[in-house]
Amino acid sequence: MYNAIIDSLCKDTLVSQAFHLFSEMLAKGISPDVITYGSLIFGLCLEGQYKEAIDLLSDMVLRNITPDVHTYSILIDGYSIMINGFCKSKMVDEALNLFEEMRRKNLVPNTVTYSTLIDGLSKSKRISCALELLVKMHERGPPANVVTYNSLLDGMFNIKQVDKALMLFKQMKENGIDPDICTYSVLIDGLCKGGRLVVAKEIFQDLSVKGYPPNVRTYTIMINGLCREGLFEEALALLSEMEHNGCLPNAVTFETVIRALFEKDENDMAEKLLREMVARGLLKRH
Repeated sequence: MYNAIIDSLCKDTLVSQAFHLFSEMLAKGISPDVITYGSLIFGLCLEGQYKEAIDLLSDMVLRNITPDVHTYSILIDGYSIMINGFCKSKMVDEALNLFEEMRRKNLVPNTVTYSTLIDGLSKSKRISCALELLVKMHERGPPANVVTYNSLLDGMFNIKQVDKALMLFKQMKENGIDPDICTYSVLIDGLCKGGRLVVAKEIFQDLSVKGYPPNVRTYTIMINGLCREGLFEEALALLSEMEHNGCLPNAVTFETVIRALFEKDENDMAEKLLREMVARGLLKRH
């Protein structure tokens, strides 16, 4: 009976009430089991109280209750959430420390944990460290997925390691991981910014043939690449083609072309597109 109520309270994030019942159980000499602890650990993780969740796991082990797969899974998810939070706050060293703590506690990181950390390292331009983690994934498991590789590719292109990024893209496919439209968007953007417009155009033109219809982001990236080289006719032709293919340009697409046109003193065309943007309701008036 206690387990059912504690579980329900934890799922409703009424963790303090659940712990009140837990104390009552102990006072009455009723021994908690793996289900009791699992529910409480889940509740603490839901509230972001990860340190308390780890302490409770230690308490569980001291009472000779062996954590089950579900309990470990909850804690791994909790660690993944914390690592993600640190990475988003650009606190990558803290995220790495937490990752190592997981390993010390024999909590095996899953693909989400690894991918989150690789993304944080890649955004912080710590590519060699991110690549080391990828090697560990291949050696120990869990398997890397398309999200893992997309983060690394983006990081490599951002520090202008274009050839290494292309090698990684090749390795990704050799490892049986199919690229998605996000992969191709990262690839095209990196090639455009790395001065490889011709290769970027070839990849873009092959997308639909390969079964990857470009989305608004992919089109915008390709249009931006053309604008950077002053190829406005091609950019405007792609803008028309995009609509013809049923992919509506958004505010970012229009702003990309308009900004480039103004920079090259193509003011008449820029103003025409600006009026069209207003007519479509894409320009917010303050």
